[in-house]
Amino acid sequence: MKFNAGRLLISGLFLVVVASMECSAQQVSSFEQLQLLVKPGDNIYVTDSSGQTTKGRIAELSPSSLGLVVKGVRRNLSQIDVREIRQWRGDSLKNGTLIGAAVGGGIAALGLASGCRYDGCSAGEVFGVFTLSTGLGAAIGVGIDALIPAKQMIFWNPNRTSGKLQIQPILDRSNKGVKVAWSF
Repeated sequence: MKFNAGRLLISGLFLVVVASMECSAQQVSSFEQLQLLVKPGDNIYVTDSSGQTTKGRIAELSPSSLGLVVKGVRRNLSQIDVREIRQWRGDSLKNGTLIGAAVGGGIAALGLASGCRYDGCSAGEVFGVFTLSTGLGAAIGVGIDALIPAKQMIFWNPNRTSGKLQIQPILDRSNKGVKVAWSF
């Protein structure tokens, strides 16, 4: 029984495309929900309503307030005062597994497409090579993903706008006017 190498190549390319889709991190929008993701003693990065980011350790977290210790000084923040919270977390192993499997399967598909083109391979050989290569790629992907931490956003306050309007006068000998800047 001859195996269609073109079908195998298309399947491998499909896996690469599907695996390259971005996986999103877990994110909440209230302190009550945040209690499920963090606990007292965890280090976090808090961006307040003015846009300033501060690294601190959680002293206390309730549905209405966050006690944060920054350089030995405790600060109490309400939910309305916080724009976002980030925390160093390990990357999802799921996307590494999928990307690694897709790359391994794609390499196997390319190799089989060129190798079986003239010699003809049995379905068992093709299945074995493809399965082994895909599994090895998935294992490598998991290993790489386990080594990559990321500062992920775990809290976003939808009631806070991230834009900032700045108005500055421009006065010098040759120019007079107003500089308006909007940052987000």
